[in-house]
Amino acid sequence: MKRIIVKGTNWIGDVFLSLPAVYSLRRIFPDAVIDIALKRPLGALVGRVAEIDSVLHYDGTFPGELELVRRMRNSRYDLGIIFPRSLHSALLVYLGGARRRIGYAADGRSMLLTDRVMRTPEIRAVHQSHYYRHIVSVLGDPGPLITPRITPDADSDAWADEFLRAGGYEKGPIFGINPGAAYGDAKQWRPDRFGAVADRLVGRFGGRAVIMGGKKDQAIEAQVAGSMKSRPIRAAGATTIERLISLISRSTLFITNDSGPMHIAAALTVPIVAVFGPTNPDTTSPMGRAAIVRHEFECSRCLLRSCPIDHRCMESVTAGEVYEACLPMLAHGR
Repeated sequence: MKRIIVKGTNWIGDVFLSLPAVYSLRRIFPDAVIDIALKRPLGALVGRVAEIDSVLHYDGTFPGELELVRRMRNSRYDLGIIFPRSLHSALLVYLGGARRRIGYAADGRSMLLTDRVMRTPEIRAVHQSHYYRHIVSVLGDPGPLITPRITPDADSDAWADEFLRAGGYEKGPIFGINPGAAYGDAKQWRPDRFGAVADRLVGRFGGRAVIMGGKKDQAIEAQVAGSMKSRPIRAAGATTIERLISLISRSTLFITNDSGPMHIAAALTVPIVAVFGPTNPDTTSPMGRAAIVRHEFECSRCLLRSCPIDHRCMESVTAGEVYEACLPMLAHGR
């Protein structure tokens, strides 16, 4: 194989959980050109990953996808690896002209694949890093699991340092607070409890809390900040993905829901305390040093976007439990 296109995933967390499969693909084909197609702005997550030769950024609009198909056809790929299990993703790679196309047989798309990987109950139960590597294993020995790692770029680092300085940060630990979750509000722990944990940490260790997230998280950021006695630095909606990576990299500890930024922190080797509720830590836990705080109920791991009952899996997690989980993470440092 001389030229390979990877159809990347559509969520920040899944981009990182699929990177071990990209590492395996490079192991199997060390001399091939390996490109990855990702919707904007997700391509910024992997722009500095050495195993990837180039990123095909595209918009998820009809004209944007037509342009992606045109670029793939012009590149004449020998092989297409399709990480998402959707019919749509397989159709894009099929129309893009990749001669061999490998992915999970799902969503009625088998006719678009040349190599169909069975998505068995057993494979659906494993950690997502193994789930994606299983696709690549059709091609050869995937080798040992390699944990994803990324490095911020210099311009974004300079921005992050200035942003923190302008927010009043001088010295001491930085507690990254990530109260949002893109998939749905069922994954979100209570804002006032994030605030309570941040206050206790700042009160004991000094430093500052920095609330992070996208523009859609600004309302929940305001709730966290409004519940706090100490003054946090508010960054929700203020960053690009590149700048968010740099800002997270400054964190001494990252306190979060199960979310994309959690996986960014893991790839930056930032210690994590994560609150899990409706999602399954067996399949989506961060690939780094992390403490998972959760309670198991009969309805846990439901994977619903919104809870139809009393949100007991998240409501039962107290601020005290999360604070206590932070202490050993801080004691061991980075």
